[in-house]
Amino acid sequence: MHSYLIDGLTVLFPFEAYQCQLDYMKAVVECLVKGQNGILESPTGTGKTLSLLCATLAWLEQYKIHNSDSNEAPVQIIYASRTHSQLAQVVKEFKSTDYNRMKITVLGSRDQLCIHPEVKSLENSADKISVCREKVRHKTCLFHRNFEMSKPDITKLPPMDIEDLVKVGTQKKFCPYFAARELKEKADIIFMPYNYLLDSKARRIHKINVRKCVVIFDEAHNIEQQCEDAASVTISSLDIAACLDDITKVMKWMIESQSLTSSSIISTDDNEENNIDTNALTITQDQICSLKLKIMKLEELLDNMKITKGNIPSPGDVAFKWLQSAEIDFNPQGDLQQLQEINQFMTARSGSMFRSKGHALLKVAEFIETVNPLDENGQPCFTFDMDAQRKSVFKVYIEEESNNNEQRPSITTSKRPKKLHYWCLSPGFAMRQLCMQNTRSILLTSGTLSPIDSFQTQLAIPFDIVIQSDHIIEQNQLFAAILPRAAGNKHTLTSVYRTRQNPEYQEALGQTLHNVIKNIPGGVLVFFPCYKMIEEVVQTWKNNATFETMNQRKRVIIEQRNKIKFESQMKEYNTIIENDPRGAMLFAVARGKLSEGIDFSDKSCRAVILIGIPFAPHQDRRVIAKRHYLDEINRNNKDLKAGDVWYNQQAFRAINQCVGRVIRHRRDYGAVLFFDQRFGDNTDKLSKWVRPFIHKVDFTGMMKGLKDFFAQYSSTNTICPQTTHPIQQAFFPSVTHSTTMITHVTSKSISQTISLSEDILQTTLKQSNGYSVKMTEQISSNNIRNETDVVHKSLFDAISSTRQNGIAMSLQSVEKDDKQRDFDAMLELKRREVVRTDSLSKRFLPMIGTFEETSTLSINSSTNNPTVPVSNAKASEYRELLSQLKAAMPHGVYARFTHMLQDHKIHKTDRTIFLKLQTLLVENLAKNHYSLFIDMTRHISAQFRQEYIEAGQNSGFSTSTLETQQENENIISNKRKDLSSSDLETSSPKIVKTNHSNNPFRCK
Repeated sequence: MHSYLIDGLTVLFPFEAYQCQLDYMKAVVECLVKGQNGILESPTGTGKTLSLLCATLAWLEQYKIHNSDSNEAPVQIIYASRTHSQLAQVVKEFKSTDYNRMKITVLGSRDQLCIHPEVKSLENSADKISVCREKVRHKTCLFHRNFEMSKPDITKLPPMDIEDLVKVGTQKKFCPYFAARELKEKADIIFMPYNYLLDSKARRIHKINVRKCVVIFDEAHNIEQQCEDAASVTISSLDIAACLDDITKVMKWMIESQSLTSSSIISTDDNEENNIDTNALTITQDQICSLKLKIMKLEELLDNMKITKGNIPSPGDVAFKWLQSAEIDFNPQGDLQQLQEINQFMTARSGSMFRSKGHALLKVAEFIETVNPLDENGQPCFTFDMDAQRKSVFKVYIEEESNNNEQRPSITTSKRPKKLHYWCLSPGFAMRQLCMQNTRSILLTSGTLSPIDSFQTQLAIPFDIVIQSDHIIEQNQLFAAILPRAAGNKHTLTSVYRTRQNPEYQEALGQTLHNVIKNIPGGVLVFFPCYKMIEEVVQTWKNNATFETMNQRKRVIIEQRNKIKFESQMKEYNTIIENDPRGAMLFAVARGKLSEGIDFSDKSCRAVILIGIPFAPHQDRRVIAKRHYLDEINRNNKDLKAGDVWYNQQAFRAINQCVGRVIRHRRDYGAVLFFDQRFGDNTDKLSKWVRPFIHKVDFTGMMKGLKDFFAQYSSTNTICPQTTHPIQQAFFPSVTHSTTMITHVTSKSISQTISLSEDILQTTLKQSNGYSVKMTEQISSNNIRNETDVVHKSLFDAISSTRQNGIAMSLQSVEKDDKQRDFDAMLELKRREVVRTDSLSKRFLPMIGTFEETSTLSINSSTNNPTVPVSNAKASEYRELLSQLKAAMPHGVYARFTHMLQDHKIHKTDRTIFLKLQTLLVENLAKNHYSLFIDMTRHISAQFRQEYIEAGQNSGFSTSTLETQQENENIISNKRKDLSSSDLETSSPKIVKTNHSNNPFRCK
């Protein structure tokens, strides 16, 4: 682990940080320390998630230490992302940090977490909720009963994502859904989807308390729309009529059940769970009659409402007055609870007595609670200005239902059914709701937040800290160009609505695209504004054979809207990329499934081509209402057309999301091509990191530029063939580091590197956790001579080259810009290390030496013979000690021990690091393995040794336990024999510890 002091806070980072990562972590720490909100944009491939986790958890760890004596509720981190697959990736990143001992939980729905066979088989999510609640209420769910009995054991579970929790729950037969909710009470960090936070209904159902919490929205580029959707709802006359029908059926059952004796049971089969008893409902007959009258009144009032004329909707308080006129009880224990109870009753017995599952009941309940939102405690939100909020930021639009009258139940009137839309037009409403729960900080982060101005104005909460990080790639890793005219310069490329249906434009676009892909290897993503345009141009290209010739050059796959077909397409695309040298081309839609959430790294996407600008449909009623709303609230500024500004910003945010598909990690490369002249006047709306790469070209210039760009990678298939500039680090005087230097590699060790590449990659990573590779001027040219004359930028480049080419080569010292190491390769290796922490590396043996021995290494490093091998006797002794330690320590503790010991060797006088190591050894060795605990004394810095010994003595050890410990040592000895075969490794390059204070770009 690398340690960085950022604004007085020590942050442990798995790798040597890039400058942009340090800047990013500094902004995160500043937000948390000051209790402020922040907008943090960092391009894809810059380690944004890892930087965010490390900085946040480092702050939380320090905060808990400083407030350990406080009686207040503990501060929690709530980490939200758009999808569960994105959250699963974040959990993997969390496990690779030094903070993975912290408690976590991942909240999900019953769709992901329920393991009850009957509930799982239901297709509708609402049905799963109702049936689950009914089973829990009547205690007929085995998994929930086991959960109640296993709570103490569940709270001790290690960090795991949803998939892991489901596996454990299935094995031990407890409910993962309720287990995740139980774990959140004591969790340090809670992972959840967006809607659990933004929707007040979801916060109440899942009992999410955000008071004094740090709330993080990752992948926040869609948060504006998410906020508006969470506070919007639609209901129709058909929904209300179906709700009345369901209530009537339950009323009939209640009347019939009263005619039976108290001992009678109404049952349609022998299944006990399907029996309907008279006590199944707590709602009384009078209450259900009153509820029916209220719903009938709602239907009557809606039928008499006038449809909205033109495109200007009514104020949002129309919906609230409609509910008030029907005397709806807004109390959470009133009409809301009655509707939900009837729904649960019907869903649990659907197919036996009731054909309906009561979905319409939930629709009415959802509408009531959305119009009158409640907080997690069931209290109304915005009690002091909710009326003003409804009038200003909410609008009601009423239209005729497209379905005909025949679909309406017979109990309704003959009037044509209507649909009432209740739209929230300000994302600031949901964000203010969140802030008013007294959150500590709200952080929005993504790779594509530009244009950022709209976030600060639309979300209506203060953002004190805003950063836009540059990318870590070099100038020759991205080719970005705007093409205003098609091939032959005859046709202007502009995909406005009036020209996109022009056959001449479509043909010119097809010829341009066909020619351009000649110079692009691998996969190509082509983004269109909408599905309709894809259908139109593809039909034209099929008629004139353009599509056929295009398909011969690269297999063309068109994005499908159907989920199952889409997944099949992606498998086909990946297969083609791997096996067909021609590659493939995906036609996709901006804002669609392919524009985010899928990792198109390396040859999966060597180019992104943007056809036009994906403006939202300008005739859409909600879009018109939004633009009119923004113009109204900014009417005092006559020079600003706020509606038009928003309309443009949304389109370019979608463009920036598409652009982010091309560069997915530090060593990736590719091209971004803008096929529309309008991009030339709007480069300022693109992400900050991509702007320096963009230039305007004609067709000939683009073809030549693409050919030259990809030619630089075709021969060596390596990144950055040109001379690259080092990425400088920030200077933190209070943080100290040491480095190691590879000085000599024998032919024998080279051949072993080839045959044991996996083990060497793993052990190299372990070595890099505490040390960096560096070249100093004291090394003579003889010591760095390479038999193959191949020069690599870093140790990781050399290893990668060895694996790819299969040739024997020496591992060279690297230049001062060792920042060029492949961050993403190291990240993957780190993940492997987390999974395989039990392997024992011989490269760690020199580091286990006593302080006197490691000091000798440092002294000898300045002599003529810098290679100081570890003697066979010492190596055997250290191997023996490590094997005993590994066998004695509980699973998972040994990996932490190796990192802590390395940190202690580096930072000899750092008392904080020593205390962490001492605590670990006292807890795991002092009582049951005291002799091992004492053996470790010589590996403790001299100034702390006496304190270390006293800590062991105070742990409760006595000479009377010596015989028991001897038996333990015998067990360890036997266990060690089983471990020795996997622990022994072949000889590795000799290392010398050196000081790099002469490098001004190093952290000191």
